Amino acid sequence: MEHILQSQIQRTLDKLDSNGLKRFKDELGKTKIDGQQISTGKLQDARSNAEVASLLISNFHNRAGEVVISVLKTINKTDLATELEGICRTPPKPPSPPPPPAPACVIT
Repeated sequence: MEHILQSQIQRTLDKLDSNGLKRFKDELGKTKIDGQQISTGKLQDARSNAEVASLLISNFHNRAGEVVISVLKTINKTDLATELEGICRTPPKPPSPPPPPAPACVIT
């Protein structure tokens, strides 16, 4: 599940321009959830959006999507926040149930 979330976060970060990504990292560096925070140094050292997504998952685990959504809203990227909310809150589709058995043929 975390791998899927990491991919979704990376795709969302890929949609930010360089200024938007800088603002995202700056705000993320100030964000603390349950005592967890990503250091500004680690965020500055991250050379790709995949690395940033990995840092988010390793620090915030299943709450990483929630953190990204919050930061995106803070930097006024509500369109991306709303898009990620839809993805994160959409439960996986359960497998389709098997078709009902064919009715038995009764001869009287």
